[in-house]
Amino acid sequence: MPALKKQRIDLRLTDDDKRLIEEAAAMSNQTITQFMVASASERAAQVIEQHRRLVLNEESWDLVMEALSNPPAPNARLKSAAKRLQNME
Repeated sequence: MPALKKQRIDLRLTDDDKRLIEEAAAMSNQTITQFMVASASERAAQVIEQHRRLVLNEESWDLVMEALSNPPAPNARLKSAAKRLQNME
């Protein structure tokens, strides 16, 4: 038994957009709701993935690796921040 749908999103569409979506849903043999949910979910997953992944060119990658391998000595501001964090715990 499929899960009950409990959430609703209302959209305002132009007539052209509505016709386009209806046609695409029909061609996909889906209801408009199925088509809209599948399309929006797919796009949402793409956007989330793009924001979760950091792609670096070779030069940037080398700089990150260098910083991780040879971190700079902590400056006064970093030491102060670390001390404040310890005091909060």
